[in-house]
Amino acid sequence: MACPFSVVVAIDFGTTSSGYAFSFTQDSEAIHMMKRWEGGDPGVANQKSPTCLLLTPDLRFHSFGFAARDFYHDLDPEEARHWLYFDKFKMKIHSTSDLTMETELEAVNGRKVTAIEVFAHALRFFREHALKEVKDQSSSVLEGEEIRWVITVPAVWRQPAKQFMREAAYLAGLVSSDCPEQLLIALEPEAASIYCRKLRLHQVIDLSMQPITNENLTGTGLAGDRYIVADCGGGTVDLTVHQIEQPQGTLKELYKASGGPYGAVGVDLAFEAMLCQIFGEDFIQSFKAKRPAAWVDLTIAFEARKRTAAPGRANALNISLPFSFIDYYKRHRGQSVEAALRKSNMNIVKWSSQGMLRLTQEAMNELFQPTIVNIVKHIDLPEPLPLPGAVGGAGAAAAERREIRATMQFGDTEIKVTAVDIMSNRSVRASIDFLSN
Repeated sequence: MACPFSVVVAIDFGTTSSGYAFSFTQDSEAIHMMKRWEGGDPGVANQKSPTCLLLTPDLRFHSFGFAARDFYHDLDPEEARHWLYFDKFKMKIHSTSDLTMETELEAVNGRKVTAIEVFAHALRFFREHALKEVKDQSSSVLEGEEIRWVITVPAVWRQPAKQFMREAAYLAGLVSSDCPEQLLIALEPEAASIYCRKLRLHQVIDLSMQPITNENLTGTGLAGDRYIVADCGGGTVDLTVHQIEQPQGTLKELYKASGGPYGAVGVDLAFEAMLCQIFGEDFIQSFKAKRPAAWVDLTIAFEARKRTAAPGRANALNISLPFSFIDYYKRHRGQSVEAALRKSNMNIVKWSSQGMLRLTQEAMNELFQPTIVNIVKHIDLPEPLPLPGAVGGAGAAAAERREIRATMQFGDTEIKVTAVDIMSNRSVRASIDFLSN
């Protein structure tokens, strides 16, 4: 039966960053990834945009992503207090036990807007952005009903949260509620698992242990192969465990897709808790309310440095404190930031005369450790998952948990991964090229 849709647009609505990709059904293997974001950080290829939304004081949509972040940053501090800036708001949908269409989200300045409106504004932005890009790539005029929309959601989300996202898509005008089949709500780890199934074998095999031949360069995963996809995002970590079945090469689910709120936001919350411990929770809450734009600046500075953290890094990381933070603390407490650090007896955080917090390796480990522990606990499967072809003691030994240290290099269209088994010092290298067929 012919596909009723001419193009499929998939939106990755993330906690910290979001993006989309699309493909035409007549050439479904050719994936077009969105890159043309307004703004962005110099020297960084932006295939995604920060999940930030900015509304005017009278609650009209102003901007999303880098444009929202940068405009809000440049507002006069007094004027910024009247604008509504939302950041990393996706996880509110998961954490709210009694989610309804009346559930509200709080902007940085403390004002509240219904969550359905916030999500609809963001999805409407993606709709307009994607439609313009699709039309630029298409040789024919596309009607709205020719487009299938896909929105990915975490595996940990309950049914009310999934339905909430569907209702937000209706409100945003992606599809009509009369044509619900035009919108597909997909689990993030399952989408990732299907993508892994499409990978060329040479992109995932142990390149340091196996010789490369023409056969395994052109083949995909082997029948019987079992693999875990751990989708480590900003808000959640989601897992799927699949096996490739003979003879069609279809996927069999070995464990139900699962997840938990163990994403990178946990590190941000640990950093905020550390600031509260040093400067006092009342001060931090007051600073967030009175200087919202400066607080956003501080979180952006921490995010940039957080991405450079690594287990083997010996030197401290410098986090720039906005001048308004230093000034506001002196007015609020009558002493300097440096004096507060000395009184806190937190030896793992130092003060730089250049106006920066210096987080030692111990401090960064302390921030990351709770989130890492939660991820490791969640990946612990209820029973061993032996490697294909391994039998008896060899199979059991291979399934034992061990520490793997991984590093990732991000290019424009490619990710290069190196993983080292700490016990044996064996290394594995792999590359994923998003433009490869």
